[in-house]
Amino acid sequence: MTKRIVLSAFFFIVMILVIPAVQTMLFAGHTTGKMVIDKELVAPYLQGSEKEMMLVFFGYVGCVKVCTPILQELDKLYDSKEFAKNKGNVDLMFVNLMPELEPDQPDLFAKSFNPSFKGVYLTQKQLMSLDRELGVYFSKSIGDTAEIDHSDNLYLVKKQKDGTLILKSIYSMHPLKSEMLISDIEKMSKEKK
Repeated sequence: MTKRIVLSAFFFIVMILVIPAVQTMLFAGHTTGKMVIDKELVAPYLQGSEKEMMLVFFGYVGCVKVCTPILQELDKLYDSKEFAKNKGNVDLMFVNLMPELEPDQPDLFAKSFNPSFKGVYLTQKQLMSLDRELGVYFSKSIGDTAEIDHSDNLYLVKKQKDGTLILKSIYSMHPLKSEMLISDIEKMSKEKK
């Protein structure tokens, strides 16, 4: 058991050192906090959206340190007059990283910030593909096993007419640069599908 704790602590320390270094390399030269990706995305859990675009945030129900402030910020953006003309084209999807919950909990949590937000429940098996597909980092917190340490990026996804999902950009900025995000969404709305 002690060996397992030591290995867990080692893994956690390595992740604390490696994740910021990787993000720095990925976002090097991207002082805007945005990385343009523009690649096809395999994410069947996002097919529930009927809208042309999605802002996707990965977190967990009850997360007060990271998720709550970001979802509050996204609520302000979503309800702002600057975003109003885009609201009909963009879904905000909160994807839960804690499969131990009841499946309805992510949606209830997301809607507690804004009734238009959608929560998505993923099984443990579905969660395992997130790091490969999107680079989403998450693991049980060593300090409190009821919490999850996770990345806090925002993903902009566009749905093509044929249903194909395209990961357009990843945003790593806090506070959120609303003007940039709105501008990117407006440009994407004008693009041919």
